[in-house]
Amino acid sequence: MQLKVAEGIISSLRPWKNTLPEGPILEVGCGTGFLTEQLIGEFPQKEMLITDAADGMLSFCRERLTENDLLTERIQFSTLDVDTATIEENQYSLIVSNFAPQWFKDTALGLEKLSQMLKPGGLLLCAFPGNHSFEQWYKYCLALGLPYTANALPDVEEVVIKLSMGPVQVDYYENDIFQNFDHSLDFFRHLKAIGASTNTSGKKLSAKQLKLLTNYWDEQQSEGIKVKWHVVYIAAKKDG
Repeated sequence: MQLKVAEGIISSLRPWKNTLPEGPILEVGCGTGFLTEQLIGEFPQKEMLITDAADGMLSFCRERLTENDLLTERIQFSTLDVDTATIEENQYSLIVSNFAPQWFKDTALGLEKLSQMLKPGGLLLCAFPGNHSFEQWYKYCLALGLPYTANALPDVEEVVIKLSMGPVQVDYYENDIFQNFDHSLDFFRHLKAIGASTNTSGKKLSAKQLKLLTNYWDEQQSEGIKVKWHVVYIAAKKDG
């Protein structure tokens, strides 16, 4: 999923490439490095600052780049928590983030903060799962009277409206991507494997409730399950 979305970000970026000002690139939330690798391929001569809130992910990304012979002196790494970061205005020609803005305390405010770090004419390009993701999960919890324990995801209209109040021109589009699993429990294991299982909702299922949910979900979709990700892509161009 993250690889597919990273490819979508790069496709969205290409029409903007020749409009970017001079200056380094900032990646926010590098994760396992899917987007990082593709950025290096698109901008082999650009200086880049690769960041993540987790030191472990930075180390993983660095090792991945080293193994693939992509690490150069133009690429630097640093820990960055957008919620607490100090704004450095007019620093970057391009800021990108793949499946990280949903972890900001307030997605719209976090993106607005990042937009201030753009040089005039710079571009903020990001993707995140929106609030229409996981409709089947919600539907089956409702049917069973169980707590819906998914984290709250950003409302795209709210994010776009708030971000548009700053000195940026905002474009966005939405895309539903479906992911297939043999069983619903495989989906929950996948969330854990990609680091997306940290619960911020304050709700939790007991082992008995989880078994009830997964059994019911599997019964409703007997030939494997299909999970909907509502993916939001945002491009915010700073006024020149």
